[in-house]
Amino acid sequence: MTISPEEKALLADAYEVKKEQRQLNPADTTAAIQRGLAKARTNRPRINKRMKWITVLFAISLAMVGLLLGPFKDYGQQQQTTSPEPSVHWGKLEPFRELLSKDQERITLASALKHDYVQLIDQTVKRGKYELTVDAVMADENRITMLYSAQMDTSGGIYSIVNTKLTDASTGYVIDNGSIGSLHYSDEHHILRGRTTFERSRSRSLPEKLNFQFQLSSVVQENPKRVNGEGQEKQGPQTQQTQERKYEFSKKMNISVVLDPKFSIPKTEIIPVNRTFKFGDYEVLVAEVELSPLVARVKFDYDPTQKLDYETESFISDIIQPSEIITISKNGERTNLPQIGGSGTGNGMTYSFSSNMLDKPESILLKVRGKPGKAYADLKEAAEDQFEIKVK
Repeated sequence: MTISPEEKALLADAYEVKKEQRQLNPADTTAAIQRGLAKARTNRPRINKRMKWITVLFAISLAMVGLLLGPFKDYGQQQQTTSPEPSVHWGKLEPFRELLSKDQERITLASALKHDYVQLIDQTVKRGKYELTVDAVMADENRITMLYSAQMDTSGGIYSIVNTKLTDASTGYVIDNGSIGSLHYSDEHHILRGRTTFERSRSRSLPEKLNFQFQLSSVVQENPKRVNGEGQEKQGPQTQQTQERKYEFSKKMNISVVLDPKFSIPKTEIIPVNRTFKFGDYEVLVAEVELSPLVARVKFDYDPTQKLDYETESFISDIIQPSEIITISKNGERTNLPQIGGSGTGNGMTYSFSSNMLDKPESILLKVRGKPGKAYADLKEAAEDQFEIKVK
């Protein structure tokens, strides 16, 4: 899909925010957006795809205006867990410590570093004044995670990553367009460091060689203009000064990486749960929990005989969903794995969480919002109730 410069700028502006202390749960927001996109693709196939994306981007921007304040600094500073950060040796990735310590998936990344489930790359490509380095890669059957750094050889700095794409370098098969997990800009060194995650299917074997494609953006001009209270440009004493940004985008930049064979060894564990719970008139099946080194997933199925419409299914998925996974080590240490996303499956939902599978936890608990047998009128009421399922 071709994205216009205006849409790229809209995406870039979406990253130039951080949440207030009284923010909504970012995982809930992510799940709602992903579920809406999935439903739009499933239920409205005749709508022009380009127009859908423009509408979604506009809606996301409006939502962020209401929910988010402040300039872009640490996009990855989202939901923090109560678990202490594991002690790890950063080595050549030491510059990423500040980024990953505030990353929503910091537990996953720290676990991977601790168990040497990382491949150092240190490969750089330069296009004009833009320079990008792939510093490290992690991969499993479900995900590929990349750490990278970017900078410019002129004054100013990189504003954001606006386009990413991951392909099988041998076949050209597009694996995923990626999702920016966290970004951090160093004012001192004028370097943007980030993490991007690419989802993949276990039904396909892990490629031996990957091609990462990027497009960077920078702010080339910030002209102050005076506007009145309605946001209209105006001169006079009752006006305030705002910044009008203009962006510049790099050419597409490609880096090919031969993956370490250790990532091709299957490590995914699927734990069947198969427990059905009734909430008011609706039944929800907690089908299974899937654990891999880089992500944990929980699958919820809805009773197919109920023939739920879109609004009802959305209501159920908002009211009843897993809030976190708790793993317990052999010595009794508890680690809270936060929810990091969700997507529709056609007859239910799959929720994604951080993972510390490489730590080999002895026990696993799943916390679910709601209480079996109780009917809920709204999200706030359901959020006050929770119950636990022992998965392992």
